[in-house]
Amino acid sequence: MSGSKPSNVQRRTFLAGTAAAAVSLSMPAIVRAQGTPTIKVGMIQPMSGNLAAYATEGQPVFEYVIRKINAEGGIKSMGGAKIEIVLADDASQPARTAAEARRLVTERQVSMLVGSILSAQMLALTPVVDELQIPTLSIWAGAARSNHMFSLGFPYDKGYAETLAGFIRQLAKEPAFRVKTAVMAYSNYEAGQQVNNFLKPKLLAAGLQVIGDVPLDTKAQDQTAAMVRIRSFKPDVVTGLVTPRDGILLHQARFNLNYHDSLFVGGTGGYSDFSLWKELGQDIGASVLTRNTFGMTGFSPGAKLDSMQQIVRELRAAELKVEIGQSAIQAAQAARVLQHALEAAGGLDKAALIKGLKAVDIPFGHKDLYLARPQGLKFGEDRMPADSTALMIQWLANQQQQVVFPAQFGDVAPRARA
Repeated sequence: MSGSKPSNVQRRTFLAGTAAAAVSLSMPAIVRAQGTPTIKVGMIQPMSGNLAAYATEGQPVFEYVIRKINAEGGIKSMGGAKIEIVLADDASQPARTAAEARRLVTERQVSMLVGSILSAQMLALTPVVDELQIPTLSIWAGAARSNHMFSLGFPYDKGYAETLAGFIRQLAKEPAFRVKTAVMAYSNYEAGQQVNNFLKPKLLAAGLQVIGDVPLDTKAQDQTAAMVRIRSFKPDVVTGLVTPRDGILLHQARFNLNYHDSLFVGGTGGYSDFSLWKELGQDIGASVLTRNTFGMTGFSPGAKLDSMQQIVRELRAAELKVEIGQSAIQAAQAARVLQHALEAAGGLDKAALIKGLKAVDIPFGHKDLYLARPQGLKFGEDRMPADSTALMIQWLANQQQQVVFPAQFGDVAPRARA
C-alpha cells in the first residue's frame, strides 16, 4: 500500500554508473549539484504477485543495460547525466501501480516512469499519468490510453491478433494442417479479452468457424477444467493470448489429459517463454511444447537478426542469473528506447521528454534494435510501435526454438501436425 512502510524491494534505489564531471550552469533543468548530474526515472515492476515472471527476468537486464549506458558516458545531450532508477514493486496489483506511480512522482520527484505496466496496470495508471502529466514508457501494455504514455507492447489488433491470425491463415492454406474450426482460449484479463475481440473476426473473415470460447481464470490453480472444455469442442486449432502462468497450467493439463489432437497457436509468454521448460520440466515440455504447438513472441534466439543475436550473446556472457527470454529482450529494448528518448529530449521538462519519446527512431539494422521490426522502432500516432511485427516459433526437444513465421526471420517450415 502507498501509506505502508516501504520494503527493501519496493523502495530500493539503483544508481547505475560512475562519477562524471559536474553539470554546467548552462545545462537545462537537470540536477545542479556537486558531482554527477542524474536523471531520476521511476521504475514500477511486478516484483511479486502473479505477474512477477515479467519482472524477475526483465529487471536485471534493464538495470544491466542502464549501467552500460551510464558507463559509456550517460546521456550526452544532457552533459553526460547518469540515469538513476528508483524501483517500486506494485505486487501485480493495478491499484498499487497507480499508488506507487503517484508516490514516485510526488515524493521521489522522478522525471518519468518506466515499467512492465501490463494492460490492467496501464488502465489503472492512466488517470494518474494524466493528472500528473508524467511521461511514461510501458514495456508491455497493448495500448497507451494517455497522451503522456508510450508502450513497446504489441497492439491488441495489429500486433497480437494480426500475427496469430496471419499465421493461422498460412496454416489453413496447407491441407496437411486441416484448419477449419477454432476455439478461442485466452487469459481472462484486459489484454486477453481485447486480443480475443480482434482475433475472432479475423478468423471468421478467413473462413474459419469459431466453435467455442474458453476464457482462462487468471486466479485458477489448475486449468484442467478449461482443457476438458477445449477437448469437448474438438477444434482444429486453439488460439488466444495466454500469460506465462496460465500457459504453464494449460500445458500441464494438456499433458495430464494426453490431449494432442488440436493445434495450439498462442501468444505470448504462455506459449513461447523459455521459463516454460523450467516450470513444466523436460518430460512435460518435450511432450506438449514440441507437438502441435506454435508460440507468438517478440524475440527468439533463432531469429535471423544480427543485433538480436548480439544482445543475446552479451547478456548470456554477463551472467545475470536469469533466463534470456522474451521479457529480458523486451526490457533491454526498453532501456535503449529510454536512452534514445532522453538524448532526443535534451532536457527534463515534461514537454521535452514527450518530444523525445515521439522522436525515437531506431532503424532496422541499428545495433540498438533488439526486436524483429523490418521498419525499425518508432512510435505511431497511437504512441504504440508503428511496426508491430512479431514472430511465431516452434519448439525443439532440446528447448531451442525455430522461427517459422514470418519467412524473413526464419528458414524453417512449420512442423506438420503430429
